[in-house]
Amino acid sequence: MFDPASFTSDAPILPAGRHFAVTWSLPTEFAGRTNAMLHRSRAFAANGGRPVDILTFDDFRDYSAIRDQLLTEGFLSEGTSVLNLWEDLPALADALDRDADQEYASFSPLATWAGPVVDLEGPHARRARYSEDGTLLQIDHFRSDGSLLVSDRHDARSKGTHGGRSLTLCDSDGIPVRHYGSSWGLYREWLDSLVGETPAWFVVDNKNTARFMSTFRRDTAVVLYVIHESHLESWTEGFASTMTRSAQEVFPLLDRFDGVIYLTEQQASDVHQRYADIGNSFVIPISRSIAVEPPATARRSAAIGIQAASLNRRKRIDHSIRAVQRVHESLAGTVQLNVFGEGTQREVLEELIKNLAVEDVVRLRGHSKEVRREFDLASFSLLTSTSEAMPLVIVESMAAGCVPIAYDIPYGPASVIDSGVNGFIVEYGNISELADCISAFVTLPEDERASMRVAAIQRAQAFADTAIVPRWAKVMQDVWERKYAPSSPLDVDVVSSDYILEAGGQMKISLLVDLEAPDDRDSVRPDFFCALRPRKQQDFFRVPAVTVVDKGDGRYHLEFTIGDPLLHALAPSTVDFSLEAWRYPDSVSRRIPLFDHGTSRQIYATRHGNLSMVLR
Repeated sequence: MFDPASFTSDAPILPAGRHFAVTWSLPTEFAGRTNAMLHRSRAFAANGGRPVDILTFDDFRDYSAIRDQLLTEGFLSEGTSVLNLWEDLPALADALDRDADQEYASFSPLATWAGPVVDLEGPHARRARYSEDGTLLQIDHFRSDGSLLVSDRHDARSKGTHGGRSLTLCDSDGIPVRHYGSSWGLYREWLDSLVGETPAWFVVDNKNTARFMSTFRRDTAVVLYVIHESHLESWTEGFASTMTRSAQEVFPLLDRFDGVIYLTEQQASDVHQRYADIGNSFVIPISRSIAVEPPATARRSAAIGIQAASLNRRKRIDHSIRAVQRVHESLAGTVQLNVFGEGTQREVLEELIKNLAVEDVVRLRGHSKEVRREFDLASFSLLTSTSEAMPLVIVESMAAGCVPIAYDIPYGPASVIDSGVNGFIVEYGNISELADCISAFVTLPEDERASMRVAAIQRAQAFADTAIVPRWAKVMQDVWERKYAPSSPLDVDVVSSDYILEAGGQMKISLLVDLEAPDDRDSVRPDFFCALRPRKQQDFFRVPAVTVVDKGDGRYHLEFTIGDPLLHALAPSTVDFSLEAWRYPDSVSRRIPLFDHGTSRQIYATRHGNLSMVLR
């Protein structure tokens, strides 16, 4: 295994300290988000001058085998290593002194259990017990010598009944040394042992670990969260529409991270319409290893296309197949498409290919470890997903001189492709237009295609590691300076409030507030926001003040406009309104009082849609 202490760099540009990439587990196929995370880690080591440890927390994969596979396939290089919580726990437990102040009343290892026990498969020995209905009640983890490492009960409140968590970490003699009321406590113990007193930089790439990492606050640690996918179920319904399940779990916590990294300006803008920009947002696109000497743009078969994507519904490979079938018929068989990837839709797509009689035109080539080589051979690439954060395949395609043809989806293609110059943007979901675009490209004069290939290669240079890693260094430096700037506590008092419900559903709120802040920063006005928090929901909305008038002596007149799309998205619910003042990272939040106007007014629409009001 690589020893980070042995790593040297002549000219590091990333800040000093330990650098970590945080994910939950590493799959056996390193595509998509995992590919991007692994590549960024290699780029940090090669171009940033700092070694990177990739942290994993799962207990069901053999990481010695995964490391071998990563090394063999080139996903690990000098300066990058993979660490796993469960591999490190035995040494960590033996290094800890027993905490005598902790209570270990819930410690009840399976060795004392008389009921049935099940052996679990995995890289280390694990045994479990279950309730009669199959609910997990306890897992005990063991060292290679058979000694108890962790006893993890899920029935801590009442043995035999699921409820309450209790994890007990034991030394090599099976003696408890630490107790944790949740798995997060155990995770923090591990991270603290890795960090020590040195500065630490955590880049989080996975929503399963993002919720936990949003709570990891240490004086010397900076935590950055990278958003790798679209956060909306259907972007066509607007910025306030329903978020994906994973986004619902993490996005309400974005304030807690030292930095949130978006891959495109477009997605950052959409999220800011929902939560506003409080000052911890940054845009850094995915990077790739781009050859210093661009690939040759010599003549290649104009009609060979490629699509590198998982075979799932979101990627909509069926759109590409149908479009290529139309081109095949209109151009008398001059086009071919090779699809690289695997997934749950393989049988469905094979049946579609058969039904359309394009078996000799469209080939599902499976997973390829040399997909970048395939881009060198192809003339054009297709991207037909429903959504992406920023598809790295577009940059890989352009870097190889393979001209991309992509749907106009959120959030990547339009941020990279200048349509008609270095690629093409096609109307979202329009198979006919996709087919027409393919036909137009493959029938272009060769010199025009060559010109587009050169332009694509030139555009890809903007996403080279040598261009993107310095942007990471700048963001890290900015975050560090703001995180450790002198604290500037704020206080705010709402003096008066009023609201207006306008035709069309828009709501306006006017406030008069008094702001108190330390004298040394009085000249730096905070940003004011109105937060709308539905009860019994984790998600919320935040809108910035559209009018801020300084009345002097710390008094401000504020106005907020809350549009109908946002109010529509909140219904049906009871919503609490709060005033927030941010001078990042300092902030203050106060509920907005509704001052007595003497008359209660309830505005509503009649059954005929007419304006009426109830006065009380």
